[in-house]
Amino acid sequence: MDFLFYILLAINLISGILLLPYPINLFFLAISSRNWEDPPLRDYYEQSELPEITIQLPVYNESLIIHRTLLNLSKLLYPLDKLRIQILDDSTDDTSSIIDSTVTSLKKQGFSIEIIRRNNREGYKAGALANGFEHGVSEFVAIFDSDFLVKPDFLEKTIHYFKNNDDLGAVQTRWDHSNLYYSLFTRSMSIGLDGHFLVEKPGRRRRNAFITFNGTGGVWRRSAVEKCGGWSSMTLAEDLDLAYRAQMEGYEIIYLRNVSNSQEIPPTIRCWIIQQSRWAKGFSQNLRKNYRHFLRNSQKKSRIQGSIHLTQYFVPLLIVLNTVTSSILLYFPMFQGTTYLIFGLVFSLATILGIIAYVFSVLRANRPMRDILLIPFFLFWGAALVVRMGLGTISGLCKKGGEFVRTPKFNLSNSKKGIKIDIRERIPLDKVFIAELVYLTILSLGLVKGIELGGMYLSQVAFYLFLILSMLNLVVSELLHALAK
Repeated sequence: MDFLFYILLAINLISGILLLPYPINLFFLAISSRNWEDPPLRDYYEQSELPEITIQLPVYNESLIIHRTLLNLSKLLYPLDKLRIQILDDSTDDTSSIIDSTVTSLKKQGFSIEIIRRNNREGYKAGALANGFEHGVSEFVAIFDSDFLVKPDFLEKTIHYFKNNDDLGAVQTRWDHSNLYYSLFTRSMSIGLDGHFLVEKPGRRRRNAFITFNGTGGVWRRSAVEKCGGWSSMTLAEDLDLAYRAQMEGYEIIYLRNVSNSQEIPPTIRCWIIQQSRWAKGFSQNLRKNYRHFLRNSQKKSRIQGSIHLTQYFVPLLIVLNTVTSSILLYFPMFQGTTYLIFGLVFSLATILGIIAYVFSVLRANRPMRDILLIPFFLFWGAALVVRMGLGTISGLCKKGGEFVRTPKFNLSNSKKGIKIDIRERIPLDKVFIAELVYLTILSLGLVKGIELGGMYLSQVAFYLFLILSMLNLVVSELLHALAK
């Protein structure tokens, strides 16, 4: 029993210590990114010398939104003779027929549009983008997901950064939200995305650290993509993979916070599961694939930020390890809580710093002050995913590739009025659900013992109660969803 106790204690302390840098660093990035200004343009293309641009639009079963997206692209302010559109259509439903009819109309207006279809989804999104390159693209390639509403002046505000700047590999812009006020859930969960685009990304740029391409809303230099090996399906975060490889080759990625385009926030916890599980696995696959090369081909001052960035999805796994071992340790008579109390205070302070960073993101998004009160909701719904993201992280460390499960899109706006669609995603109960039940049980045992011990353990009790309610909300949702079938 003593051996088991010390093993659990070691896991508990190590996982707790490893958790500390993440919220502290988020606060550091929030401070670093204050007074951010987008980089100034060095030069401009004359109207007559504007380069040709290819827009790549990867699509898979997006019948609810594809017509709107294509019509929106047709509003781009750029010479038609220098604009090409590739629709990379891997759809297996009526999306393809909608694309065909819409493209026929747009071609009559003078747009150069090519529809590229494959017999399979080999490589998923990365495979579709690579296949588009094989059909020929311009030196500059703008990439948009099928739910993106691109502003007419997007190309005008991005392409000039490439003028006389051969070291520039890509320009990434910020995401806005087309359905921000659709529900309390979308308003709350948008805080996480705003934290990335308004705190993390400008903070890392300010520190000259590597940043990611976010898969959409950006322009790439074709030769940069080709030089660093092209699109790869070895990870489920192909955008992160390409961005790091390009920066390791010496290319720069510029981030423009003041140029934004709208995308649809996943409107339910079920949609969020799909997205975050894929990202968790993709990030750990990138760590496995690129980390050694990153350490050899990056400056010392960027290695800390890069390490925290690539391992950020370890946080859910560390939370699971820490809370499970804490719950079990409470039942050992030899467990002394004094040291644990000191660590708990330090961890609480670090968590507060992380929350303050999200306050900055709300304010920088020019949202009402009252939206700061949504941060607990964001944390509540996000905490429910720790088991799924933790297991996704482990899976990504163990194997490359995997199925790219798209995040469902529904053509939602800021109002539910007139929306009569089924947004219950078809995610069956699986082995992860069993793991969630086991985790919920262990947390409950820790809660009971913590209440019994009282005193210094009451802060732990409050944290456990928050996690239990979060997990319970998710588990009940999954059960009701399964029974509804």
